[in-house]
Amino acid sequence: MSFWSKLFGTAAAPAKESGERIYRERDNRGTRHDTLSKATTYWIARMQSAKKDPYVMYVFDREEDGRAALLELPCIHVAENTKQLICTEVLIFGCYRREDGKFEALVCGGDLTHELWEQARDSFARHGGTRKNDLEPENRETAKAAPASGASTSKVEFVREDRQEKMGKTFVYRIYKAPDAASAKAYLEQNLVHQQLCYVIVETPEGNYCRDIDGMYKE
Repeated sequence: MSFWSKLFGTAAAPAKESGERIYRERDNRGTRHDTLSKATTYWIARMQSAKKDPYVMYVFDREEDGRAALLELPCIHVAENTKQLICTEVLIFGCYRREDGKFEALVCGGDLTHELWEQARDSFARHGGTRKNDLEPENRETAKAAPASGASTSKVEFVREDRQEKMGKTFVYRIYKAPDAASAKAYLEQNLVHQQLCYVIVETPEGNYCRDIDGMYKE
């Protein structure tokens, strides 16, 4: 798919005929931050957590520049059916307007590789962004391991459902377990969440993979 097709969410006929993939909202594996309120909620929770995931955040004068910078990353695309940005990796991502009228673009998460972190910094700067802050991933192998060939949703087992009352609202947590991250991701890809305050959590030896109405993320 061409860069301009990615940016505007359309694909010319030749691209479709050539077999290039067309992405849809259901392909989203990440958590999209498209409003300041979503981003603020995340950063408040992050400050109270001992875990600090790596990230890249730059500030842009125009939304289209931040959006274009994100779309240069291999895991970011435009969903053909919703025209929204999606991420095919379990990451936090997005571009949103601040109160001062500028736009922040970010990519963040425990699965952020050093290679993708560097690509994001280069792309954000090249599209006119100003660095706000970042946190470099640990120095590890940048090549992503291939998903386990035995990854299957049949390996995911239901454990329990927890309900918690908070501020007069009921939060529902459906907890599962899986032998590996690949199986957890495969299960969450097939089981979308359509209700607020509902969370699907799949526990694995590699960490917990979760999904809520906004998308998929890793605890």
